[in-house]
Amino acid sequence: MPSPRFSLTMLMALQPDGAAALAAFRQAAGPLLARHDVRIERVLRIHGKGQIVGSNDFEQPDLIQQISLPSPEAFKAYVADPEYLALAPARDAGLRRLSVCAGPALDVSAIATPGQGEPATRLYGVGLVRFKPGGEAGLDDFNRQAQPLFARHGMHVESMQQVMQVMTPVGTNDGLAPQRVVVFFLDAAASLPAYASDPEYRQLAPLRDDGLERYDFFLGTVPQA
Repeated sequence: MPSPRFSLTMLMALQPDGAAALAAFRQAAGPLLARHDVRIERVLRIHGKGQIVGSNDFEQPDLIQQISLPSPEAFKAYVADPEYLALAPARDAGLRRLSVCAGPALDVSAIATPGQGEPATRLYGVGLVRFKPGGEAGLDDFNRQAQPLFARHGMHVESMQQVMQVMTPVGTNDGLAPQRVVVFFLDAAASLPAYASDPEYRQLAPLRDDGLERYDFFLGTVPQA
């Protein structure tokens, strides 16, 4: 089995001209990204926030981007590349805050299912999770046992990341310190109320929730070209 890729979940609050700065960086950095095998896994425009446990008092980002590289060493080589060092300041000038959760991707092959329809029609969520001692097992049990519930409402787990470090390269740290990042989606946003009110969800939710210190999430969609 191949080693898990090193994942970076980037929460971005933009300056007024920040979208243009990001677009210019991506266009100019194409060869750089290819050279270091940097994959853009998911980009989301964020529209709302909430929580399962906790109060989600974090600033709502404008964008969340998840990228991956082959290893932590590959990440260090990427950010030390002279081309990256030349391009990054113009990108960062378009940001008010950039918080980065770094760590290995987790294997979700046992619970991940393909979505229906195009990604642009989905409602995405990015969960930022802190556990009570031993609480990870409860989240994993919930995801395994909830597969029929997920199938009924078009809910899918896309990826998970174990967070080893949180960095704030731009702006000030607002206390963000998750231990796991979960990216999930619904095939259709209209399915969310029925999913949340399903009796099976209410029966299974304590499996997950009893082991949580906090579970904050942000909701968004794939940007339209």
